[in-house]
Order: sequence, then C-alpha cells, then structure tokens
Amino acid sequence: MVQNELRDPRLRWVSVVRVDVAPDLKSAKVFYSIMPDTEAAEAPDEIRDALERAGGYLRGLLGRRVKLRAVPELHFVYDDSLEYGDRINRLLRSLDHGESDGD
Repeated sequence: MVQNELRDPRLRWVSVVRVDVAPDLKSAKVFYSIMPDTEAAEAPDEIRDALERAGGYLRGLLGRRVKLRAVPELHFVYDDSLEYGDRINRLLRSLDHGESDGD
C-alpha cells in the first residue's frame, strides 16, 4: 500500500520490513527501511513525517481490505537493516580488492 497507494514519489524507495501488532489490535509498529543511495535516504526525517501523515489514510485502506475486529493505529519505526547490510557488503568488497574505507 505504501508504494502503490500513496502518491509521494519519495516513498517509492521505502520498504515495509515487518509489522508488530499489539495483541489487542489497537496499535501496530510498522518497521520500514529506505533504500540506500537514493534521494529518500538523504532525508529520513522527511520520509518518517510523510509516513506519519499518511498513517490515517493507510489505516482506512487497511480497514477496508482486511477483516479485523479493530484496525490498529499505525506507528512507523525506521529499521536501518538495509543500510547496515549495504555497509557490510561494501566493506567486504573493499577487502576483496585490498582497500579500506577507514572504518
């Protein structure tokens, strides 16, 4: 829904990694990541704000598509696992070439 239903072009670089729903279904933590080396990665605060602003709209879409006794309030949490994995890959590649990025 984030990539297909929202019209903000910055969000095309956002991936939902995982969702943790509270047992009472009143809230859900939506963990997201941003594709490294994109314009969205340069403005993570703007991405978080855009997701928060769209939260009510996304919740409404979710309520129409999924039969739940309650539709959870969405809370967005940045997950840096893609960024971390990208950094590890670059470090490993630099070791293959005998280079170092100074870290």
